[in-house]
This record gives sequence, structure tokens and C-alpha cells, in this order.
Amino acid sequence: MPGLILHSGATMTCAHQGSANPPAPAQQRVLVGSQPVATTADTFVVLGCAFPAASLGAPPCTSIRWTQMSTRVLVNRLPVLLQPTPPPSFGAGVGVGTPPSPPMVQAMQLRVRGT
Repeated sequence: MPGLILHSGATMTCAHQGSANPPAPAQQRVLVGSQPVATTADTFVVLGCAFPAASLGAPPCTSIRWTQMSTRVLVNRLPVLLQPTPPPSFGAGVGVGTPPSPPMVQAMQLRVRGT
């Protein structure tokens, strides 16, 4: 399925408004919009999840696992991550926490697509 190639500088949040960013991109050589392309090796860590049940003992969102990846575009033999729709929109991933929910992509590059 085609989509926009996600990069490490994309702005996204978990469903509870916690910011999600990769701590360090897994690769630095392939760039889109002057930002490293995100691959399946990247983990998006969530900081500041405001899930209300966290005060009751339910865990907040801790990371985002991307579910849509390219079948044809590889970087260092790893598929790049794809975002199916332009932002602002729900991301093609799942927040790891309670309850699992999709992230919200606020901003990213809009020129380069992959399949």
C-alpha cells in the first residue's frame, strides 16, 4: 500500500497528547526533507502521556509500533515506514500502552512516497 515516507523529524503524539519521537534514528545516511528516513529499526518513544488512568495504576503509552511499512523501498535492507495519509491524521501505528490506540501525526514531509 503506498504512502508518504516517514522520517525521524515527523511530529506526532500518542492518543493522549504525549509527544512521540525516536530517541536516535537507526540510520543517518538516507534523508528526506533533511531528516533521516524512519525504518522498522526505529522505535518511537512516547513522553508525557496524559492517559487519565495512569494515576489509577494503568500504564500510560510508552512507545509507538508502526504497522505500515514499504515492501519495495529499503534502507540498509530494512523497510521504510509509511504514513498512508497527509497530516494531520491518524498514523499507521499502534501505541504501546493501555488502551492501544493510533498515534496522531501532526507534521511530516509531503513529497516523497513509497510502496
